[in-house]
Amino acid sequence: MSELTAEEKSALSVITGDHKSPARISYAKIFKPEKNDLSGKDEYSCMVLVPKSDTKTVNALKQAIKTAIKGKFGNKTPSGLRIPLRDGDKSGDGGVPSGAEAGQAPYGDHYFFNCKNTRQPALVDQKRKDVIDPNQIVSGDYVRVSVNSFAYDNKSKGISFGLNAVQLVRKGEPLGSSFNAQNTFQDIPEQEDVEETADAMFQ
Repeated sequence: MSELTAEEKSALSVITGDHKSPARISYAKIFKPEKNDLSGKDEYSCMVLVPKSDTKTVNALKQAIKTAIKGKFGNKTPSGLRIPLRDGDKSGDGGVPSGAEAGQAPYGDHYFFNCKNTRQPALVDQKRKDVIDPNQIVSGDYVRVSVNSFAYDNKSKGISFGLNAVQLVRKGEPLGSSFNAQNTFQDIPEQEDVEETADAMFQ
């Protein structure tokens, strides 16, 4: 383990984007923790999608990973080290999840990573007021996220991001498996005497 300088320690923490170039949140489990089957712990978590055009954030995330590696493993990176930052335009290792298509929404033109914490992250709106309504920040919304990188060495070796805080920038199109009734049904013409028609069915 290498001793990090104060400057290097500060590089372990990253705040994504700004109001003009926010990240996007997905798989948002930030109001209620869920059990992690691997660790057995209840954890708050989310996926963060960072546009590749936000080079400032991308470079900061990459530097945070490098610094965490140095702090834990020195100047020699172990083989098979798990890296949290993945490319939304690639398939396979380091790319989109199984079942997703590389280069397609919401992953296309983005880097993405997962982050988690056993403690609930601070959640605030645009005016930095606490958010307590679970519907106020959901998967698909545009956000700024505060994370910190850290290394682990147990059954495997790698780098993870800890989730510290989330700030809502603006609402976005929902992501996830929510069923869209608008795309399923068609408009129904208005009918007169609907109650009488229904009653007639049972006579």
